[in-house]
Amino acid sequence: MKRPGIMIAAPGSGSGKTTFTTGLLAALSARGETVYAYKCGPDYIDPMYHMAALREGQKQQAGWNQKPVSRNLDTFFTDDQTTRRLYLEDPDDGYHIVEGVMGLYDGVAGTEEQGSSYDLARALGLPIILVVNARGQGRSLAALLAGFQKFDVHHLIRGVVLNQTSKEMYLRLAPLIESETGLACLGFLPKDSRLEAPSRHLGLLAPGELPEAYIRAARETVEQQLDWERFFRIASAAERPNGEMKADPNDRSDDKPKNQTYDKSSVRLAVARDAAFSFCYADNLRMLERAGAELVFFSLLADAHLPERIDGLLLSGGYPELYAEQLSENSGMLRDIRDAVRSGLPTVAECGGFLYLQQELQGSDGQMHPMVGVLPGMASNQGRPVRFGYAMIREKSPTFLPEGTICRGHEFHYYDSTENGSSCLVEKPVTGRSWEAVFTTETLWAGFPHVYYPACPEFVESFISRMKRYSQSMEEYASVRSME
Repeated sequence: MKRPGIMIAAPGSGSGKTTFTTGLLAALSARGETVYAYKCGPDYIDPMYHMAALREGQKQQAGWNQKPVSRNLDTFFTDDQTTRRLYLEDPDDGYHIVEGVMGLYDGVAGTEEQGSSYDLARALGLPIILVVNARGQGRSLAALLAGFQKFDVHHLIRGVVLNQTSKEMYLRLAPLIESETGLACLGFLPKDSRLEAPSRHLGLLAPGELPEAYIRAARETVEQQLDWERFFRIASAAERPNGEMKADPNDRSDDKPKNQTYDKSSVRLAVARDAAFSFCYADNLRMLERAGAELVFFSLLADAHLPERIDGLLLSGGYPELYAEQLSENSGMLRDIRDAVRSGLPTVAECGGFLYLQQELQGSDGQMHPMVGVLPGMASNQGRPVRFGYAMIREKSPTFLPEGTICRGHEFHYYDSTENGSSCLVEKPVTGRSWEAVFTTETLWAGFPHVYYPACPEFVESFISRMKRYSQSMEEYASVRSME
């Protein structure tokens, strides 16, 4: 059975795969095709590009309060069967476009195949198109591609797109590359300042910060320069991977004791989502909903108070340092969250959300700004990546999670705090380097690590069960008050 799809990968970062993927998604959407977008690895920015591209193709506006539509898949986070099951949650119709990460073969610690774009393409049976920066190269491109083919033991690489080259040079290089490698040359991206995406320390700028012409230019370029007939032929040849679907992909009843089941009763979870806090995996939100949470989106920047009648709070990562002064001046929201966390509202705060709960945060203006203050610590920019990469996280003693639970996630931040917490032990794969992190209580999980929920369903179960208990306690309190 066919399931049209493709992996967009590259020899290394900076080759142009995000620009090409953005243009491809927008162009496919504009053609009226059904499109499903995915990102390989723990990345938040690229999926937002995907969302903006799909909206641009449909001439729709994308607001911060909308759920992400692009999903992250990662063979370090989940085994092959779980990865395939997550991929197959979307229908078979349409085109499934996966953007790779770093270089094609770069996985865990940069040296392992696990977690790489190639490993994900292998697990899903996806053909690969390589986007290659051709600037300053000629015949050497054929040698480069031949080297990549040598490592391609599953024969997945099918085509190439040349970036940063002229039409004249492309027309000379394409026949050479095809004769030397057998790969299909599918088009090129010209040298064009409109296609340059500016960046900051965590990667590319968020889509809302880009010049409006960027996505439009990427779409128009791909529309004009891609060999659509050959592209569709390659993508349509992809086979549906073997992956047995369960009635509820998040049930995972084979992986846990039979007496543990999700409680489907609804609870209301307030989810911070705005320009300052937007880093959240689509599948994390999907799992929370399937476990019984009604997601209530709100803004820490624009709203004066927390939503009413909530049973939990999720503060994800983002760029709070860019809005530190505005966040600090929103005294009503600071007070509401301070009171809610102290009163036992179940709360998860990751990275930027964790910094928001601390005493002070250094803004991009270099000044320290008061934050919520329910946690100790002052956070400031270190000018370099701090504890970057994949991580395995476990509580030193069971508090928020069941005993023995190991969560897989990652850290990626330039900020550090004077108080990072010590409730958990965080360990890097391969190297084994470890450190203490995270503040946990019976109702709070707050720290730098981002947890990928499909790799740790126990995290969802614990969070939901705490929200249920909180909801019941509030109902009992209201009942007592009504009888007074």
